[in-house]
Formats: sequence, structure tokens, C-alpha cells
Amino acid sequence: MRPEHARQTLKTWLGRVPGLVELDWHIRRRRPPLRRHLGAAEPYLAQWGPWAAEQARRAPRGRNIAIFAMLSPWLAQTSVLGLALAALGHRVSLGYLPYQDWWQPDDPWGWRKWSLHLRAFLEPAAPALQPVPLLNEPRDPVPQHWETFLARLSAYDVEYTRQRESAAETDPLYPLRLARNRAAAGALAHWLRRTRPDVLIVPNGAILEFGVAYEVAHRLGIPTVTYEFEYQREHAWLSQGLPVMELDTTDLWQAVSQKPLTPQQLARLQEMMTARRGGRTWETHARAWQNVGRAGPQAVRRRLGLDDRPLLLIATNVFGDSVTIGHQVFTRGMGDWLTETLRFFARRPDVQVVVRIHPGEAKLAAGGTSMLAVISQTFPRLPENIRVVPPEADVNSYDLVAMAQVGLVYTTTLGLEMAMDGLPVIVAGRVHYRGRGFTLDPDSWEAYFRLLEQAAAQPSTLRPSPERVELARRYAYHFFFTYPRPYPWHIIFWQEDLQRWPLPQVLEEARFRETFAGFAGEPLRWV
Repeated sequence: MRPEHARQTLKTWLGRVPGLVELDWHIRRRRPPLRRHLGAAEPYLAQWGPWAAEQARRAPRGRNIAIFAMLSPWLAQTSVLGLALAALGHRVSLGYLPYQDWWQPDDPWGWRKWSLHLRAFLEPAAPALQPVPLLNEPRDPVPQHWETFLARLSAYDVEYTRQRESAAETDPLYPLRLARNRAAAGALAHWLRRTRPDVLIVPNGAILEFGVAYEVAHRLGIPTVTYEFEYQREHAWLSQGLPVMELDTTDLWQAVSQKPLTPQQLARLQEMMTARRGGRTWETHARAWQNVGRAGPQAVRRRLGLDDRPLLLIATNVFGDSVTIGHQVFTRGMGDWLTETLRFFARRPDVQVVVRIHPGEAKLAAGGTSMLAVISQTFPRLPENIRVVPPEADVNSYDLVAMAQVGLVYTTTLGLEMAMDGLPVIVAGRVHYRGRGFTLDPDSWEAYFRLLEQAAAQPSTLRPSPERVELARRYAYHFFFTYPRPYPWHIIFWQEDLQRWPLPQVLEEARFRETFAGFAGEPLRWV
């Protein structure tokens, strides 16, 4: 055995000896440098912890709130969130696991050592919120019927990590994730049964131990609030009930679907879309969704060698995103959908098809499921009527939209935008705008192929009415501007936002206080 392996084996064994890691930590008192998000938050916890504790003593007694976190960015994020809720009078406990990744083998020594470092990091906040190191929590037995969701989440974890669709259970990561998820389920169940919170707050809620926390709370009858961030500064996605990555807009749509947009709302939507289509950022939206400006549909038509036959646009997603994993409706997945769709159109030379591979696929993990590779495996030589725009191509997707008669999507937001432009959009995956009244939503292969046949033979007959186009714009406005909730500390712009939004100032802002009420379980108001 190599010396480094022998040392690791010894530390793994010693890490399981009760009290030994704690003794070593207290003797040496050597703390490694905190990771970026934790290091940025540390001085603010020192300032805001005592202030929040004082505010909590004065505030009316609120709810009993549990927060679960792991991984350094989320531990930093939830510690500050917890202080805000505590300052509003809620009793907050922050249960945390000390894992710094989710793919490495067990490291009891390292985990216990890092758990102690995290306890020291959270010490200034302890008067306001109760830190709970879940590594030390006893584990309740995991019921047999929980094994179904643990297996499902573990498979999702492998797909998320590898960015590979239908990742086989033979992948060595799968048993590691299953064991980690099962251990987390036992510790979380004990903690939640012991504290019986009024609500559990969990980031994401769909993958890794975050997904386990959501599922365990759901089965124990504890209401959950999950949250995530997209690229809009000073905003967060918030969900009460389903994991936030489901992007469940049902309550929002019920509240606004019958209310036409005002001229001011339409103008704001148009302004944002003009910037988005031109590859520019806009207001608090910090991401440019196109890497290149528009060249115009005729220029792109010439570049791709397209003629006057009807054109159908297929827009793919990047696999591995939380909004693609587990979102199949009637297909086995996105690759299956793309393969069968192209096989259908290969037999229809009377139409042209352009496949726009998502630009984000250029950063796909090695070995990930590439839609470009799926096409190559299906057609070593492309049929004459099919064009593929690779992820790195300097082609603006909206020039392709302007040429198309029909759009076909899995779960990409581009489907919503095509519907706003009056295109018929056939949606194959389970996406938030499916079933809202302005897209075509088959639920079986038979229904899907019937729509493809109609799209090829008579695309104009699928074109939505003006009322449906207006409905799509109404939905888009509220998805982009109403669904994201005001929230001060964005995880991407973490250090800057901590400086910009001190906790006392945040709690003076009515818009933020309403979001914190949603975190505490108060029903979200959409109008």
C-alpha cells in the first residue's frame, strides 16, 4: 500500500473513533482558510449575529423554522437567511452537513474536522439561530418504502454529476450516492421529528441531500419551502410545496391568467426581449442569453443553405440541469425525443429542420449526454433536409425563430418565447409553461407524431390564435417579472450583495420582508 493510501486508511478508521477528531481539533486549533462564500460571510455574521439576537428578543414570537444546508455556498447563504428570519422573531435552527462535495468516498475524519470548522464559523450567529451539526445527529431507521425515492434521487444525482442521461446504476457513483442519501435521510428524520418545525427551508429540493431533505419532510407532513437562484439580481425563485426546480407556476397563473397586460407591462416585456434577443443584459438580468447579435434571418438562411420549404426549429436543452432531469412525459428522455423526432423528419423531405443545439452544451462535462453526439449516432450522415447548428456557432437563435413555421422543444424557455412570437410550439417535456393554454402538449408518442405530421403537411393549421399569443405574452411577463421574488443576497453576486444590503437595511424594505414571510410559510401573494 502506498504511504498516502495508508495515511488515508488510518484517518478514515480514526475518524470513526468517538471524540478523537474533536480532541485533535481542540489541541491544534488550526482552521483551514474558509471557502469563498463562507469567508465573505464571516465578518457579517460577527456583526449581524448579535444584532439579530437583540432584534429577536424584541420581536413578537414567530414560527419554528428549520433550515437545511450543505456545501459552502449554501451554508453561507442559509446562515444569513437564518439571521434575517431570527431577527423577525422566528425560532430558527440550521441543520447542516459538512460535505464539501457529493462525489468523493467517505471521509469521516475530514467530515468531522470540517463540521467543527463550520461550528466555529456559525458561532457568532448562534445566539440568533441554533446550528445543528447533523453529522452528530442519531439516525432514525429508514422505512423500506422510502427506498423508492432514495433510489430515484440517487439516479438523478448521477445524471446531474455526469451530465449523462439514463446513467446506469452500474456507475460507481450510484452506490456512493445511495449510501449518502440513505444516511442523510436517517439523520434528517431524527432531527425533524425531534424539533417538529412549522416549516423546513431547503435550497433546490430536487437533487443531492437537498432532495432528500425535501422528500423526508414531505413524508413527515412538514411543510417545505425551497428556493433557488437564476440570473436576475436581487431576486430568487421560491416554492411552497413542490421543489422549486419544478417551477410550479400554477398558483401564479390562476391569479393572473384572466388579467390582460397593461401597455406599461407590455412595453417592459418588449424592452427585455429586445435586449435578450440582441445578446445584451438588461436591468437586473445579469446574463446575456445570446453570444452574438442578430444578423437577420435572410443572412442566416443563406449561411445554412436553406431554401423556401417550410422550416421547423428544434431547440434542445443542456442535459444535467435540474429542469431537465426527470422531466420526461412520454419519452425516455431528451435524447430519445430528439432521435425519434429526427427519424420522423428524415422521411419528410418536403420540409426543412434546423436543430439548434443549446450554446451551453459547449461546456458539457466530459462523457456527458451531448445532443450533438445523439444526432451523429442517429445519422452518421445527415439527411439533406436537416441542418444542425452546433453550440459554439455564432448564430443568434432568434434569427432561427424568425424563419421557422413551427417550434419543437423539450423544456427550454425558448419555447415560451416562440409562442410569444405567434409560432405553434410542440412541447415534449414537463416544463412550467406546458398546459397553460398556448402550446401544443402531446402526452403520448401517438399524439406527438400526429402533431408532427400536421406540422409537416400543413404547418399553418397549427398557428395559434391572437388570443393564445396574447396569453403567452401574459404568461411570459409574469414568469419573468412576478414569479421571481425580491431577495437581497444572490448566491452568484454574494460578496457584492452582502456589502450592498446590510441586514438592518434589508428588514426595512417591505418587498424583502414579504419574501421572508413566504420563507416562513405565509402564503405567497401574486397580485
